[in-house]
This record gives sequence, structure tokens and C-alpha cells, in this order.
Amino acid sequence: MIFLYRSSRAKQRALASSNITPDYLLYKDAPKTHYKDMESEYLDNEGNIIDYYSVFEIPYNAEPHAIRNAFRTLIKQHHPDISHDYSNDNTDLIDLIIRAYRVLADTETRKDYDRYLFKNVQLRYSTTLVIPRRRVKYSASLNELLKANLKPRGIKRKDILLNFGQDIEILVTPEEGRRGAVAYIELPSRMTCPLCSGRNPQCHVCRGMGRIHTTSHLEVSIPPHTESGTVIDVDLLKIRPDRFTSFRARGIRIRISRLPDNSAV
Repeated sequence: MIFLYRSSRAKQRALASSNITPDYLLYKDAPKTHYKDMESEYLDNEGNIIDYYSVFEIPYNAEPHAIRNAFRTLIKQHHPDISHDYSNDNTDLIDLIIRAYRVLADTETRKDYDRYLFKNVQLRYSTTLVIPRRRVKYSASLNELLKANLKPRGIKRKDILLNFGQDIEILVTPEEGRRGAVAYIELPSRMTCPLCSGRNPQCHVCRGMGRIHTTSHLEVSIPPHTESGTVIDVDLLKIRPDRFTSFRARGIRIRISRLPDNSAV
């Protein structure tokens, strides 16, 4: 079985259950602010905890209005329409600012984040193998969505599945297949504009649309001895990433593929 968890509490309930039979589990009752294990939202690519308070240059006990003000100041300063900086570095910085706001603006998520930050807790999968992002392969159109937040014209999802067989392929090594592993999938999503909350038709951040394009993460936990070629279909309509965000796709198909023993990883 393949397990997809939006929260550590959802995982605990799954492990405590003795009559799990579906090919994958998607808990509807998991907290909406914990659509995935939020630890990955707190970490950089090296696995270090990001201090979002430092990103916003606010104290650890900052009030919600200070968080909103810091976000608005930074997003105005770095938004390409104002800064005219369209570099990858600036895009990454904007993504970091949005991630910081998503974490700090939600009360429950902030409490969870503070526990990790102040206790300097490492990723709870420290004893579990984490599959590198380079071995999470996206189909052509999904990759374009992630890069440009724009679906290529004339390409339908049914055509993608016909040609590729899946939206995402996760490549696992023989050791990962034996021991089990975790992969984090990046998916295109829409977020209610944090600057105007969708109420200002003149907003320069969302351009009056009320939403901005961003990315969200979904955790896929692959149990030991998962067979190569295992396919799972995930209904993204049943998952609400958080109170600000929704996935752009209705669903995704994931294939687990085993690498040869002598392959370079």
C-alpha cells in the first residue's frame, strides 16, 4: 500500500488502524492547515530549519498585524512588476516570502512551526530514506505548470496519461524499495492573495484576480517492498492544502519505478 499523509496525526491514526485495505489512504478529517507533513515546509533543500521570523525581520512574539505588514512590505519590494527583477533568485525569494506568510499567518501552523524552530527538531523522517527531488519526474505538461503556472495549449490531461502513463514518476533505488522511503511532490496551486484577500481589483500583487499562483507539497510515503510499477491515483479535490490554498489539478497519477541495482543515483 502507498500512504499519502497530510498530517502527522493522520499518519498516527493510520498506523493505529488494523483493518486498512485501500491501495492508498487520504484522510478527509486531517486538519486543513496540515494537508501534508508540514515539516518539509519548514526546511530548506539541505534539511535545515528556516527561520521565517528572520525572513520577515520580526520578533518571535510578533502579532498577526506585524506579520501581515512584513509580508506586504516584502512582496511590494520584490514583486517583478515593481522591482523589474525577473531573475530566478528573485522568484525563489518571492516563493520564500509566500511560504513564510503561509506558515506564520495561520495560528495552528505557526504553533507547530514554533515547536520545531525553538526545539530545533530535525525532520521526523531522519531515520527514513528521503528520495531526492531529482528522482521525482514530472510529465511534460505538469512540469510546465510548475515552471510557468500555465498549461500548454492543446494539451489535455487524458493525452498526457495516454502518452506517459502517469503525471509523476518516482524512481526508487533497490535499498529504498526494501526499506521504504518518503518523497515530496511539488504541485501547482492557487492561493488567496495575502495582500488584498481577493477584495481589491487594483491590487498589484494578484492583478485584481484575487488569487496568486504558487506551489504546494504533497508527501508520499512508500512502504517497504513496494512493487515496481505500482500506480496510485490521488483525488486532489478531497485535499484542501490550507485555508489560503487549493490545488490547481483535480487529480494526479503517480507511478513507483524501481531503479536497477547498478544505476547511478
